[in-house]
Amino acid sequence: MNVYLTLKALHVLSAMVVLGTGIGIAWYTLRGWQSGDLRVLRWISTETVAADWIFTASAIVALLGSAVGMLAINPGWLQQFWLKLAIALTITVFLLWLPVVMLQYRLRRHAHESSETDIRHTMRLWCLLGATAFPLMVAIVFLMVAKPTFQ
Repeated sequence: MNVYLTLKALHVLSAMVVLGTGIGIAWYTLRGWQSGDLRVLRWISTETVAADWIFTASAIVALLGSAVGMLAINPGWLQQFWLKLAIALTITVFLLWLPVVMLQYRLRRHAHESSETDIRHTMRLWCLLGATAFPLMVAIVFLMVAKPTFQ
């Protein structure tokens, strides 16, 4: 297998990890919140902070590294509109992800302090940011796979 195909495989696998971990974290955090059981929310909020750093952050590093490697092999791609759009969406998702991580830390703290009002406020903001980021991530995957031409 050549270097490009190795980088492309790493890129696809990293994207799968980012999407999969994001969906998993969202599901379990929402279910923990809906349970109304602070013990469950405490455990889930602690685990999701860890999962985000272990899986999401490492996959983002691999995703960006493989992207840089593929662009070094194919620098002309930077002239393609689909890639410019994908890069803009990726930056937007990253800017949404950073406050989500901070909100997960806040949620963990509120869950340990039994601060129900703060938990509700934090969860609403967390859901809003996540609901905004998820379709953008799907759009990025679409752009990467379809590489559409825009007239």
